[in-house]
Amino acid sequence: MITGMSSSCFYPEETEKSLIKCGELGFKNVEIFVNTYSELFEPMRNEFKSIKEYYDLNVCSIHPFTSFAESTVIFGTYPRRVDDGMEFYKKYFEFAAFLEAKFLILHGAKIGPYADNEEYFERYARLYRIGKEFGITLSQENVVLYRSQSHNFIKNMSDYLGDEFSMTLDLKQCRRAGENPSDFIEAIGSKIEHLHLSDSNDNFDCLPPFEGKTDYKKLTEALISKGYKGNYIIELYRKNFDKAQQIVEAAEKIDKILL
Repeated sequence: MITGMSSSCFYPEETEKSLIKCGELGFKNVEIFVNTYSELFEPMRNEFKSIKEYYDLNVCSIHPFTSFAESTVIFGTYPRRVDDGMEFYKKYFEFAAFLEAKFLILHGAKIGPYADNEEYFERYARLYRIGKEFGITLSQENVVLYRSQSHNFIKNMSDYLGDEFSMTLDLKQCRRAGENPSDFIEAIGSKIEHLHLSDSNDNFDCLPPFEGKTDYKKLTEALISKGYKGNYIIELYRKNFDKAQQIVEAAEKIDKILL
């Protein structure tokens, strides 16, 4: 399958067990949600590497378990903590490089009294450059209640940073923030380099693709028209589906559109 899935789909099952399930379902492209500090180091990271090799997985991206703390640790107003935060995130970049991933996902700062926009952009650029030292791209995700929920903020960020910018577009986060994915696509085009897929209806804001109202053909055509060449990763949580086969069937339908 071209379409991939995130290990988040089976959370709170242990990360290695979630990764095995992704492989057993036939997925080749995966995103790994790191769920605790010890998973970044031996012996756990070696176990992830063994699973990756056994199932011939392409680890597209890594999602930090410390996303909730980025507001103060990366974008806060206490300089020493920011310096330490940048140093800590090297652990993620090293982990991502070990598993030959391409992206590290960033939530960034919540809406609130943190670094102003220009300083936010500069902090992102600083962390982006650290990531590049490891061969990893730092990718800003749009997240509800965070500054990144707004396509206008993302557009300003992209314009300010130029080539030192990457975005992960998350459909569920668009819904929760009242944003339209097409506005992000139009605003920054090819700088969207990674994609989190889900669906929704009038009762649920996160469902497996094709179980709601999303027009995936229209979405993929819009992305491709802007030069999108990234992965299509289904990112759900365990309460969002009944059987894993729903994710497999969704992926097969997306593959048909892409092929």
